[in-house]
Amino acid sequence: MPQLPFKDKGPAQVIWDYDGTPLVLNPTLGTSALRLTDSVSDVQEEEWGETPIDAVFMGTVCELDIPMARSTMLQLETLLANAGVVNFAADETKFKVKAGCAMYANAEDIVMKPLCDNVPSVTSSEWILIYKCHPYREFDLGFDRDGQRMHMVKFKVFPNMASGYEGELYQVGMP
Repeated sequence: MPQLPFKDKGPAQVIWDYDGTPLVLNPTLGTSALRLTDSVSDVQEEEWGETPIDAVFMGTVCELDIPMARSTMLQLETLLANAGVVNFAADETKFKVKAGCAMYANAEDIVMKPLCDNVPSVTSSEWILIYKCHPYREFDLGFDRDGQRMHMVKFKVFPNMASGYEGELYQVGMP
């Protein structure tokens, strides 16, 4: 049986702003997950009760989770600058409420490359290019006897609006 282009198992190198100022988001601890969910709305008729007689696609939600372990200040400052960080300094980091700010204009691309022996794939047909991603905060910093702290950085993935790519979210394989 043929293998998926990006391999069946294993970690990936994750690169934010691949076409601009690339920032590697590794190391990670846990599953880096690209999720795509189609939203579906049932069509019903009274005569059939709760049984849908049809359904309509209502859109697609795509998100990426990157569990960053042993993150550097540069990684966090770059990713979280547009997600509510007020001040990053050697002795002080402040977070603030974020409200009313659009995300698409500051969205960047992400490339995921499978790792083998901790070396990123050089075969571009194995890479995943996610066109428009913007990070947002959703993490718990645990303090306990045996847990390792990490920042779960989440990304909203938006449909690309560039000419020729309208509505596309990501692609497997790069030229």
